[in-house]
Amino acid sequence: MRDPWVSVGGFVWMLTLLGARVTLCRETPVKPKVKVSRSNNEDPNKPHMLICNVNGFYPYAITVHWYKNGQKDPGVLSSELLQNGDWTGQVMVMLETSINPGDTFVCEVLHVSLDEPLRRNWDSEESESAKSKKLTGIIGLVLGGLFFTVGGVMYWKNKKGRPQFHLQPEGVNFMG
Repeated sequence: MRDPWVSVGGFVWMLTLLGARVTLCRETPVKPKVKVSRSNNEDPNKPHMLICNVNGFYPYAITVHWYKNGQKDPGVLSSELLQNGDWTGQVMVMLETSINPGDTFVCEVLHVSLDEPLRRNWDSEESESAKSKKLTGIIGLVLGGLFFTVGGVMYWKNKKGRPQFHLQPEGVNFMG
């Protein structure tokens, strides 16, 4: 008699007993998640790299395009398709480009799970570093206002409790 723990069916049966959800292959398409960002490039002589990270999709057939100012940009680099542990895939498509004020960039993803192409804009004004700088400024403004208010209240309270000295009128002599 064969040991049921050694066979594939026995392994699946054991996982089922333990309450695990067993999926040997995916049947339904899974929509991709898309994140657009810019890589940090400190060298001003090198072009910028925009990254379109597409993750969590199934089946693996997928098409990703970059558009600069409405025109499809053929100068893209793509990573190999990587398989996640849950039978979904991920891919990174990078656009090496110069960025000028007013330029618009769009990453477009075509996949069988989508009714229409999924488009993500990248805006140079709203990059991660710009958002971080705005947040830092807002926090600084709030903290500065808070310290100013607390300092003003403390000054006003201390001033109220201090004895007030008035000038004495002429002709009053305390010595004698």
